[in-house]
Amino acid sequence: MAAQMAVNSGASLWGPLKELWETVEGAVWRRQAESVHLLGLQLKKHKPHFLSLFRNPPKSAEQREKVRKASLEGISIQGQQGARLLPEALLTEAFILSDLFDMGEMAALELLLAGEHQQSYFPGLTRGLVAVLLYWDGKRCLANSLRTLIQSRHGKTFTLDLSGELVALTTRFTDELMSQGLTQRILTLVSEISVPREFERLQKQCGLGNEKHRKEVADLIKECRLSLAECLFAWTCQSPLTKDDTLALIGHLETVTAEADGSLDSVNVALLMALLYCLDVSFLEQGTEDREDLLQALPLLTEREYVSAVHCRLVEAQPWKLPGLQAVVRLAWALSLRALSQLPQGAALVEFTEGDESLADQALLDSVFLFLTEGVLSCEGFTQEEFYTRRLHSLITDFLALMPMKVKQLRNRADEDARLLHMAIQMGSEPPTSLRRDLDHLMILIGEFYSKDPFNLELALDFWCPSESLQHTSLTGSYLGVALQRPPHKQVVLSKFVRQMGDLLPPTLYIPYLRMLKGLANGPQCAQYCLCLLRANGAPLRENLQGAAASSPVSWEHFFQSLMLYHENLRRDLPSADTAQYRHPPLRGITQRELDGLTSFLQLLTTIVTWSESARLTLYKHPQWTPVVLMLGLAQCSIPPVLKAELLHCLAAFGKSPEVAASLWQSLEYAQVLQTVRAPGQRAGAGIEVELNEIESSCEEYPLTRAFCNLISTLVERALPVNLGVGLRAPGLQPYLDFLRDSVFLPFPTRAYRRAAEKWEVAEAVLEVFHKLLQDYKPQPADFLTETVVLQGEQIPALKPPGYSLMFHLLNDSPMLALCLRLLEEGLCHLDTYAPFPGLYLCPYLCVPVSIPLYVCVCVCTYICVTGMEFVQLRT
Repeated sequence: MAAQMAVNSGASLWGPLKELWETVEGAVWRRQAESVHLLGLQLKKHKPHFLSLFRNPPKSAEQREKVRKASLEGISIQGQQGARLLPEALLTEAFILSDLFDMGEMAALELLLAGEHQQSYFPGLTRGLVAVLLYWDGKRCLANSLRTLIQSRHGKTFTLDLSGELVALTTRFTDELMSQGLTQRILTLVSEISVPREFERLQKQCGLGNEKHRKEVADLIKECRLSLAECLFAWTCQSPLTKDDTLALIGHLETVTAEADGSLDSVNVALLMALLYCLDVSFLEQGTEDREDLLQALPLLTEREYVSAVHCRLVEAQPWKLPGLQAVVRLAWALSLRALSQLPQGAALVEFTEGDESLADQALLDSVFLFLTEGVLSCEGFTQEEFYTRRLHSLITDFLALMPMKVKQLRNRADEDARLLHMAIQMGSEPPTSLRRDLDHLMILIGEFYSKDPFNLELALDFWCPSESLQHTSLTGSYLGVALQRPPHKQVVLSKFVRQMGDLLPPTLYIPYLRMLKGLANGPQCAQYCLCLLRANGAPLRENLQGAAASSPVSWEHFFQSLMLYHENLRRDLPSADTAQYRHPPLRGITQRELDGLTSFLQLLTTIVTWSESARLTLYKHPQWTPVVLMLGLAQCSIPPVLKAELLHCLAAFGKSPEVAASLWQSLEYAQVLQTVRAPGQRAGAGIEVELNEIESSCEEYPLTRAFCNLISTLVERALPVNLGVGLRAPGLQPYLDFLRDSVFLPFPTRAYRRAAEKWEVAEAVLEVFHKLLQDYKPQPADFLTETVVLQGEQIPALKPPGYSLMFHLLNDSPMLALCLRLLEEGLCHLDTYAPFPGLYLCPYLCVPVSIPLYVCVCVCTYICVTGMEFVQLRT
């Protein structure tokens, strides 16, 4: 009996599960030798843990009595001889832990002993608090092991290129788990486990420590929930769920609620994607070798009862807690039915496939595209999973390709609504309440979705059908990663959608269409295609304005002509020197909608020239448009800071080419966007310094300042002119550096901010400039000599290199150094709270101004030692 009741000092709910995770990770991710054999042994050993999944060993009177007597009679511990007497306090904690997690008394005692053994790794925590961490860490290891095993299965979506023996082992093992109710168990756990609920239980028993401990426990609980949800996601990526499991997943999603900002959390996004993959048939388009095997394993084609049950559940269901979530699932099911109807096997399902139109209509009525944008794309975890991105891409493109008549109806409805809105405005009445924005939402969804490409998939290429040579032999078309000489039908349809949506574009769709193009231009090849589209949309240039006006509103000609007319209109009413430029008069000759349109087109232009160097140089060298000159001219006028910020962002994109950056420096100096030529002591009468102090500070928003910092950051990286401003002032970058330091950086902590995170965004923007200048600076003996230059017949001190100036301020007792150190302290204080705060991800940038100069200082000292006293004499 004593041997059977021996305590595992490694904790059976932690140590063995840690070993399991290390074995699974070594076999699947690290491909270790003999890993298959070791994995087989571990899976056999831990199969009960997987089958019971997160169930703790039950309490028993025998165990409780044994633990209660451990202070008098002792208790056997594995690996130790004889019985060990345990203190009464430890036993009391074991009973508390047993009641807290509803686990056997021996398991609770094991966790406490393991916590005591691991206590040195957790300074400041008691063994009980460490035991709580070990408990959830064991759960995390089990959940991660299960997810990795499922990911290694053979399936229809991806492969990890593992050995056949390993894949067969994990597929067979996980099949057995799934057949014994794994889906139901996971959904139950996801519903039951939550951070607030667990914290409430722990708080009652003093199971929570300091802020760091609370953060670690919360992170472990969140990871457990997410890993469990990702188990179902990984399964449906590779294999379909059974009818009962699919209905259970739908039932869970019916009860899901949104976060405070209206988005889904990462767990529910994973479960939604699991269901979308479960209903997916687009993988059949790939034409892989095992296509027939996949067809036979697809219940959508082989099980009529499956289709009937899912169809009835989605058609006749009561409204879900999130109608938008219900709309997404209905749209996915409608597209699956439409795809099935086009397969030979779909003839037997005609009574269900005929309902695809009505399902799509219901989804549109519930604003499906708006929910995908605000509820799914807004989730922080969405962009962290490649196959979420691929599935949503499939959903969007399937809708456009499989339901072209529905898309046409959306366009007709948008045209009619635009006409009604125009009539209402003309008559001075309220707009009709029946107006819908489905096509707007679709375009905005496409723009937002494809504007983020963290995995560099460039899926937006499917929307571009090569119709002309683009100077790239690889641009002959691609689909599903396969190079093609003739684009497939789906790609042709998508390209046609992009082009036709821009024909006879009503004013209400202008901005959404530009936002869509901005997303579809995200990528080197996509940007080149978009450049050609806007060029093809334009009519041939003519001398008169009537010829220019004949071009499409979505073309380079129309856009640059609009900017030119706007510039000319503003120049007629330029403010005089005695009237502050920062007092923006009402918009002259331009409506707010037109202003928004210009802003959207500038963002599109910025995207194109950012990604495509050939587009950048082509537009820059265009003799009629001269975009850099035009935008700098507008930047000198009295326009809203938001529009001026977009102009500077666009100029920064042009400045990515070194040959453009060099001339852009001179143009920037000539335009006096920052007033660098003025008498000593004279205050700036115009320019960005006035904008910052008078407009942005009063509005508590700083888009123009951040854009200017971005422009300078780009330019100093590409070109660093030493003769900037020669003949008008002492040449160099010192005026720009003074502005960034004295007007932006030093005052930024004391300014008011409408959006708290913008405070740290301003700091990041200016520190990035300092970082680049310090990184590139190499101290030279000449930097420490006093030199002069002749300006208007007078000898004046020459300006030092910008890196020297920054070093001087950071290696002396200056306000800049004091602020840097204070920011480091403030950042550490925020991080010590282990709570999220605005600008958290920007904190590393605050270390740059201190770390770089100190490193350079060491280099200077080394240089002094090498060169000897000559260097010191030069300095004196």
